[in-house]
Amino acid sequence: MLPAGLHDAAVVALGESTHGTREFFRLKHRLLRWLVTEAGVRTFAMEANAPEARALDEYVVHGRGDPEAGLEDLYFWTWQTEEVLALVEWLRAFNEERPIDDWVRFRGFDAQYTQGAVDALRDHFGGEPESDLAADLELIGDDGTRPVNDDRAEERIEAVERVVPRVRAALGDGDADERARHWLRVIEQATEYKRRLLEWEAADDGDAETAMEAVLRVRDRAMAANVEWIEKRADGPVVLWGHDAHVNRDRHAVRDSEAAVPSMGNHLADRYGEVYYVVGFAFARGSFQAIDRTGEGRGLTSFTLPDPVSGTVEEVLDDAGVGTAMLDLRGGTEDPRLVDWLAAQRERFSVGATYDGGPEGYLTAYPIAEAFDALCYVEETTRARPIVG
Repeated sequence: MLPAGLHDAAVVALGESTHGTREFFRLKHRLLRWLVTEAGVRTFAMEANAPEARALDEYVVHGRGDPEAGLEDLYFWTWQTEEVLALVEWLRAFNEERPIDDWVRFRGFDAQYTQGAVDALRDHFGGEPESDLAADLELIGDDGTRPVNDDRAEERIEAVERVVPRVRAALGDGDADERARHWLRVIEQATEYKRRLLEWEAADDGDAETAMEAVLRVRDRAMAANVEWIEKRADGPVVLWGHDAHVNRDRHAVRDSEAAVPSMGNHLADRYGEVYYVVGFAFARGSFQAIDRTGEGRGLTSFTLPDPVSGTVEEVLDDAGVGTAMLDLRGGTEDPRLVDWLAAQRERFSVGATYDGGPEGYLTAYPIAEAFDALCYVEETTRARPIVG
């Protein structure tokens, strides 16, 4: 039986303690299926650049386009897996032959790049706008292939400051114009993110942690704002897919550091209260994929955690022999035997896009029941399977 609060949520966030675990992705797929078929969810949004998600929405709604290409266009290797592709194909199968008011839509809520928003604005204006504006749009388009601090970085930022007010002034009041305003906000968000990245790269050792916090703060705040934009236009509850570091209610904390900022989930919890429901994901042992930072230059590769790290939530659950399960942390806070343990800071193993092979350096502490409403725990995992073209 799934926790009661899951059924009543307006926004459900499905996390992951690594970006490369097959069992996490498959469990999230199963949870999404239940939420779509039993809880009326009709909007699914990923930790992926918002405008670039349009191609996958076109596929799951109309069957147009190539889903593998759509996943590649999201920029992140994390989603270019067999498991995520299977989820996209299920959404397409669910939507096929259904009426327009019963479709599940595919969205993105991240804002790290501007290229997709530039392309969406060109579509809105029916191609290229006037020539000088077209030149500025060409300049500010960024798909992540340029170095953050290339020799035109500041010029691109200045071009954004010229483009956004001009385009905004040309928009009307229709739905398409409102979407165009959203793409402008994504451009502003991504540009502010790049500005903070430049400051972080230029910071000396004494200021680096503060500069890193500024980067995290801009991104998580932007993602929360984009989720709110999506939710306001959704027909029913919204499901989010992202890393635990972003979706948890507590904070975005940086391992081996005092750096921490309000997470996307913290902002959303302030906005939605108890109807923001967060499911974290954890595992005891097994494999996952990440970018190699051991110095061996292997790129994206498989790593294996032989046993839970000592003192972590994962070790406690492994020792208790609970097996693979979804644990109701919100309900557990009503049990006097658990309330103190759930309220205390508890370390968890957490990996983002990169890993150096030292698990003790990848621990993040949360007051576990404040950060998450439920925890999906898996005893043993395998690597997510990259799509082989």
